[in-house]
Amino acid sequence: MLFAVCYGIGAAAFLALILLSLVNRRPRGIGLGILLACAATALWALAAAIQPWWFPGVAHVAESVRTAAWLTVLAAILASARRGKNRSPSVWLPAAVAVVGMVGVVIDSRFIFTTAIPTAFAARQVLGRVVLSVAGILLVENLYRNTSPGRRWNVTPLCIGLGAIFAYDLYVFSEAVVLKGASPTLLAGRGILLALVMPLLVLTIVRNPGWNIDIHVSRRVVFHGASLTGAGVFLLLAAAAAGLIGRFPGQWASVSEIALFCASVILVLVVLSTGSFRSRLRRLIADNFFSTRYDYRAEWLRTIATLSSAGTHEPLTVRAIRAIADVVDSPGGSLWLEDAAGNYRVAQTSAMSLDAGAVEAASGEFVARLRSEEAVVDFSADRAPRPEWAEAAWLAVPLPKIERLIGFVVLAPPRASVTLDWESLDLLLAIGEQVAAYLEEERAARTLLESQALIDYSKRFSFVIHDIKNVSGQLGLMIANFRKFGGEAEFRADMIRGLEGAAKKLRVLMDKLKPDVALAERAELVDLGGVIAEVVSELNREDAPVRAEMAGKARQVRMAPADLHAALTHLVTNAQEASVRGDEVVVSLEGGQGKVVVEVADRGCGMSAEFIRNSLFVPLDSTKPRGHGMGAYQARSLVRAAGGEVEVVSAVGRGTTIRIVLPEASAATGAMREVLAS
Repeated sequence: MLFAVCYGIGAAAFLALILLSLVNRRPRGIGLGILLACAATALWALAAAIQPWWFPGVAHVAESVRTAAWLTVLAAILASARRGKNRSPSVWLPAAVAVVGMVGVVIDSRFIFTTAIPTAFAARQVLGRVVLSVAGILLVENLYRNTSPGRRWNVTPLCIGLGAIFAYDLYVFSEAVVLKGASPTLLAGRGILLALVMPLLVLTIVRNPGWNIDIHVSRRVVFHGASLTGAGVFLLLAAAAAGLIGRFPGQWASVSEIALFCASVILVLVVLSTGSFRSRLRRLIADNFFSTRYDYRAEWLRTIATLSSAGTHEPLTVRAIRAIADVVDSPGGSLWLEDAAGNYRVAQTSAMSLDAGAVEAASGEFVARLRSEEAVVDFSADRAPRPEWAEAAWLAVPLPKIERLIGFVVLAPPRASVTLDWESLDLLLAIGEQVAAYLEEERAARTLLESQALIDYSKRFSFVIHDIKNVSGQLGLMIANFRKFGGEAEFRADMIRGLEGAAKKLRVLMDKLKPDVALAERAELVDLGGVIAEVVSELNREDAPVRAEMAGKARQVRMAPADLHAALTHLVTNAQEASVRGDEVVVSLEGGQGKVVVEVADRGCGMSAEFIRNSLFVPLDSTKPRGHGMGAYQARSLVRAAGGEVEVVSAVGRGTTIRIVLPEASAATGAMREVLAS
């Protein structure tokens, strides 16, 4: 069982290495040789894992194939290194090693169907293993020594990994020579050694892209895998130490055993949750296991997710700081933005102590550097004078937007020591540009909203002014008639009611100017006949009579009464002004097929089709000397807000008929009931 577990772990590790290598690229040359050697190693480990239940001799032969494959690969790499030193080609070396290895495989093949375990083989077989282990160590040593100092960084992990395998084999089989048999425990340890060596082979492949092997492993997977592996090794050592303590007699030994193991678990959890440790481990993995320090796709997606995560209820200014700080594991910083005067002030701070009232002048040396160079300023290495506010600062990242510096982000010192290279600086500048784009977009959206609010207010104000003009006209008419009929009690009573109505209208108009009042007030069921009668009563006079025709049943619509009253007032007033003195304006009401139609008809001068199309509903465009050009536009806006439409039928010299078409409330309610019933 011990063999099965240990060698199973080693086989799984090398199979994972092979799968990762074959996913992205088809290897050639030395890369193909390394993958074949890895495949031979995986097959040997698998055969060794199942040897208690199968032919043990298969594992022995597979081990010879594995050793021959690695010796051939080492010889090929050594020949390539010697050619790199301008020496003669050494093709014979890998060929000779391959031939010797195959001879050994052929000799060992006679044991393939044996039922004896590997520890019981003849002494000459064990001596052969010793010789092959020594040959492997010599090849590893020659490879390291014959590689130029500038290239040793590429082959050091391979030399360490294979050197460990051959050195362990030498130890195991040397002991077997002395003791006349190999230790099963030491043999089983070879499987665990394979799992420990596999990361070194991955590192070698990553450092040598010229070998045409491409391994892509998620940095997140490597980070968590390394964390769990380190934690597991530490806990195994802690468990071993606790077991040794538990062998001592007495109750205190048992208590100490439990306490040591529990303390080890707590220590592992504390270390893994520490930001500085995670930062150091992440940096170590990026610098040694990958050809680039950053996974740019992951960094870009992280930046976009951070800046776009409005669901976190954090303002964009905080998210902007975090998007840049996370690149270098900084705990926080401050965001400086340009003010109206062109200077730069603190707009937001996050996990950083800084004077909120600090100001950096646009004409200062620091801002000039950021504008001209568009480079990250490292305060810890910068010899230039440090601004007064930058005592707790580490980096300053500019936020450029189309040749304009809209601000900069100042970062606090990182959780763990970080060495800034060109990759870090370039990534910070790229993310700074993206942050600047988001900040400018938010500023533009906020400006647009403010402009829209002003436009809405101006629209309401223009409507109010037009309505005030109508009220003013009614008051002026009352004053003119008072001179004629002021002595009549009935006229005075009508005048008081008119003044009360005018005061009420003015209060409503003033309320419409409040910011929290919408253009269309809350709709409610309103009787069209009642509103028409009220408008006709207010506007009917001798020189411009108005008559209502409302035959049939009462009609209701869903609309704010004040809006309906205002729309009808505008249309009737316009009809009166367009009519000849004494001509009658007729307001009629009809309904059918779920619609109600209010018509305002006059026999005035009429309008051309071009005027109706291009000028009638254009605000501030009026043909009247004292007009504002808002009546028809406001009437149509109010009707459309209620779900209706305004139609115009007119011809020059033949008068005008304007129709207000609205959905009938009773019909809409009935249709809704039918839908719910079905």
